[in-house]
Amino acid sequence: MTMLTPENRVLVTGASSGIGMAVALLCNQMGATVIASGRDMPRLQNLKNSCAHQESLHIEPRDLQEDMDSLPQWVAGLRQKYGKLTALVCCAGYAAVMPLRAYDRNAAASLYDIHVHAPLLLARGFADKRNNMGQGSSIIFLSSAAALAKEAGLAAYGGAKAAIQAATISLSRELAPQGIRINAVAPAMVRTPMSEQYFAMLSPDARDQTLAAYPLGIGTPEDVAQTIVFLLSDSGKWITGQTVVMDGGRY
Repeated sequence: MTMLTPENRVLVTGASSGIGMAVALLCNQMGATVIASGRDMPRLQNLKNSCAHQESLHIEPRDLQEDMDSLPQWVAGLRQKYGKLTALVCCAGYAAVMPLRAYDRNAAASLYDIHVHAPLLLARGFADKRNNMGQGSSIIFLSSAAALAKEAGLAAYGGAKAAIQAATISLSRELAPQGIRINAVAPAMVRTPMSEQYFAMLSPDARDQTLAAYPLGIGTPEDVAQTIVFLLSDSGKWITGQTVVMDGGRY
């Protein structure tokens, strides 16, 4: 995989935990300048304290569901502060089970806000020619295998993730003339604080059944981060408009 350099300025959302944190740490380890965003300032500070090159990791706390319409302007502000961006990695989000009998429009709208509207508004800001490096720039959306899974209760969450995958396909054609590649990564269950809470609620039998459904085992945030960084690097320079499913053989 091609190494990154400090001139690779990567904005990572959802960097305070899970996959976003793993992406921020790996990009920093490989030499990139990382702008790490999340809602939890103490966790972001811990991220900075634990990264390989503290001078190249900058923390920018932001709740992406507050004042969403200003997200493109926020990206412009980051460009003014740190320089033109090379990559945007949208990892912020949360999973939710919502059976049809409990479908709630406001709760579903919140899922679409964080998984669809916020990434697209961030992408709008990134795609402004004043804010990105042009040729070789890249956007990664974090989708989910839930968009493909025949699992009960995931209509709203899976629908939001399917929407961002569809957006990836369309935007790949729209942004290609600017030299911007855009892809999505769709992991199944990954060992994050969120999934550990889910496992804790299961009975021992249900936990065993879940684990048995993954022939290659449950993934880690680092597994997903490796694929994302590959897509960001020059090694993935001929890949755009794709969704990479990572499910350990589950689906």
